[in-house]
Amino acid sequence: MPEFIREGSVAIQPVMASRIPTEFIDELLARTDIVEIIGSRITLKKGGQNYTALCPFHQEKTASFSVSQDKQFYYCFGCQATGSALKFIMEHDHLDFIPAVEMLAAKTGMQIPREEDPQYDEKRRKQKSLYEILEKSNQFYKRQLRHHEDKDRAVNYLKNRGISGPVARDFAIGYAPKGWDNLSRKLAITNADRRLLIDSGMLIEREEENKIYDRFRDRIMFPIRDLRGRVIAFGGRIIDAGQPKYLNSPETRVFHKGRELYGLYEARRATQKLTRILVTEGYMDVVMLAQHGISFAVATLGTATSSEHIGLIFRLVPDVIFCFDGDEAGRNAAWKALNEALPLMSDGRSAKFLFLPDGEDPDSLVRKEGQQGFMARFAECQHLPEFFFDALGSEVDLSSLEGKAKLSKLAMPMINRIPEGVLKQLMVNELAALTGLETDRLLRAATQDESRSGTTSRNGRRNRSPQPRQHAQLSIEELAMALLFRQPELVDQLADAEYAPLDDLKDKDSQLLKEMIRLIRANIGMTPQKLLNYFNNNTDYERLRRLSRLEHLLPADQLISEYQGAIRKLSERSKEQSYQSLREKIKEKPLSELSEEDKQAIRLMVHSRRQESSE
Repeated sequence: MPEFIREGSVAIQPVMASRIPTEFIDELLARTDIVEIIGSRITLKKGGQNYTALCPFHQEKTASFSVSQDKQFYYCFGCQATGSALKFIMEHDHLDFIPAVEMLAAKTGMQIPREEDPQYDEKRRKQKSLYEILEKSNQFYKRQLRHHEDKDRAVNYLKNRGISGPVARDFAIGYAPKGWDNLSRKLAITNADRRLLIDSGMLIEREEENKIYDRFRDRIMFPIRDLRGRVIAFGGRIIDAGQPKYLNSPETRVFHKGRELYGLYEARRATQKLTRILVTEGYMDVVMLAQHGISFAVATLGTATSSEHIGLIFRLVPDVIFCFDGDEAGRNAAWKALNEALPLMSDGRSAKFLFLPDGEDPDSLVRKEGQQGFMARFAECQHLPEFFFDALGSEVDLSSLEGKAKLSKLAMPMINRIPEGVLKQLMVNELAALTGLETDRLLRAATQDESRSGTTSRNGRRNRSPQPRQHAQLSIEELAMALLFRQPELVDQLADAEYAPLDDLKDKDSQLLKEMIRLIRANIGMTPQKLLNYFNNNTDYERLRRLSRLEHLLPADQLISEYQGAIRKLSERSKEQSYQSLREKIKEKPLSELSEEDKQAIRLMVHSRRQESSE
């Protein structure tokens, strides 16, 4: 009997010998925006909460095809066609299940696992065990908040901060008591348990000292949950004075802070129909806002807002509000968020920026002003275009021709990153009004300057560091390194045997590339920033840093094939160098005087060349 991967209650495609795990399909659809997928194939129009179009699956004159961005599915009221982004690609592009999954995976940069793969089975087993040990840790911390002999310190802290019992329950807040081994004594029953607690980040191992101890001690504990509600990490807030004030779990197999948002699971559970999300910077901001009835706040996890954060938000809601301090640091953080949001600002989406008074954060402000007072501040939000032009124009003299020219030079490369649509056209129109230039002239100039453009700072100044060469000008090694900075997981797209020829390449760039590959394979959950940090003292650091900034080198659906192609070209180069080296040896000595190793290498090379010729 063939097995089926099911979408809801509908079997969408039989999968024979090579099954793709259902968990992967769930994650793939969670990272995919159905509006983006369908909108790239048919014309969608925004109508209320949903998008409409003429159905591509039957003939009609009146639009009856509806796409819900909130629920991430489509439905035709005429022919009853329905499904997810994956089902649409299969039906519209006439693809079987596996090719459709491969297309979506390439677009999101995910690697497809196979259930018959022993490595995948082992990976899934380890992930399941990590989720289980993290949930046990969560239950342990919650029990300590209720029953530990020192619980009053934690309870009084929460009460003094104004957090009620029901809110503490909803966010599963707990308490890590004082002491070095409370968690380990309770949960590290076996060696396997202890290893899981270390791998999950709950215990710290000091091999040189042969010591293991609890990571979180004397802290209020905030479990971080994914969209399914599984505990994937923790944040701990120290109760008394001490540093660090907040301590986060390290990245693990199940936790990547650049992808996760604290409070998103709770926000979706608290609101029947989530329509907007407020992005803050701290756990306590989220909890305190929820305490005052503002249940749609989330927080980044000690990192800047990333494109993955924003993409995840826009897959769930059409509106996002970024909340930052009004000081220079807050505005710089807002500018970085704007830069990440630009490529995701398709029509129908809205991004706003709320700047708080100096010295205030959402936690302190909502306690002073209450729900109504805080939400009244939403009227003061700057929409993305307003903040964009205010920030870039803050140091430009628009009364001078030079100032107008500078503004157009700064603004157009960034506007060009916005998807084609009404918002992009309105931004160009606004720039034309400010500079007095025609829109066609601005677009032409931007196209000419695009290859020379760099990033732009919040205050309108150009970052002057030299930019990496464009794709066509990169060496093969540089291209491969830039791709790995974009997506470290690409290393898994090739087997050991396909990397082996690189060992014979001795030039500096090949050595750098091989070291990057080694580091990624040796460190689970490697991020681009971590990868760059490994080369901090390397003489080529500046060049690597510039390569790491090539975020938009290629669209996601080309990354895998481009990386594989680069490695295979290097392998061919290695083989050619070996061949030429052997030819030189043959010229210098008769065959009888060559070593057995060289003779064997010649035989292998001749065999390889014959095979290539026959192909």
